[in-house]
Amino acid sequence: MSFFKKLKSIFANFTSSKSNEELEEILIEADFGVKLAAELAKEIGVKGNINEALKNKIEAILSPLISDIKVNSEKHPFVIVLEGVNGSGKTTTVAKLAYYFMRKGFSVDMVACDTFRVAAAEQLEVWAKRLNCKLYKGADNSGKPREPASLAYEALSNSKSDVLIIDTAGRLQNNANLMNELAKIHRVLKKIDDTAPHETVLILDATTGQNMVEQVREFQKVHPITGLILNKLDGNAKGGALVRVANEFKLPIYGVGIGESEKDFEAFSVDKFLKDLVE
Repeated sequence: MSFFKKLKSIFANFTSSKSNEELEEILIEADFGVKLAAELAKEIGVKGNINEALKNKIEAILSPLISDIKVNSEKHPFVIVLEGVNGSGKTTTVAKLAYYFMRKGFSVDMVACDTFRVAAAEQLEVWAKRLNCKLYKGADNSGKPREPASLAYEALSNSKSDVLIIDTAGRLQNNANLMNELAKIHRVLKKIDDTAPHETVLILDATTGQNMVEQVREFQKVHPITGLILNKLDGNAKGGALVRVANEFKLPIYGVGIGESEKDFEAFSVDKFLKDLVE
């Protein structure tokens, strides 16, 4: 049962202060988080139509953040680093963004900085050939995977394309060594262009609930996140976590991955998000 339907059943005869407490509990169950749930319950609980009031509040939080990635043509190449935990869908998102920008007339190069996972580079190689993009990847002279920062440095030094999209290894946000490695990628990029990367996009698996909040918080410590892309977004009970992330960090929402094809990328729709939650 979606939490909106649960709200409707519980608040059909909204009269008592106890209903405020029930509303708060439902919002917590839907992963809005304790603080935001309490704020919303207090504000919404005084209104007769709970469902409509909650929809309006969610829309007010999310709508101002819907955006897209705009390439600054003065930056050549325009560097985008994709970050996120294991399984969030970063590598496929590289292909989706490449296709998205190429449809707008930009040339795109890819960088396979997930050097620990052979399958990631192989996957990007398939996408690069399909989209006719140059791919930076490889091993050192001994055949061992190259250091990600070294590969990123080489790519930015040599790329002639309009946009350079860098895939990074999936990592747990509480693994200090892996997060330090990510920080090193950012440092070497700045040795070539002190304004790079021009976008640092965090890819979130929308089904992970409250863990999304911790991911944003920890990745922000490495380098400021400039926007979010959401994968696996549907109307499940974890949907409230996205509202909490939006309310707490105020980061632009650049789009939603809706499938496995390079074409499966679209703008985030508050109406669709609410519809999925309701139905």
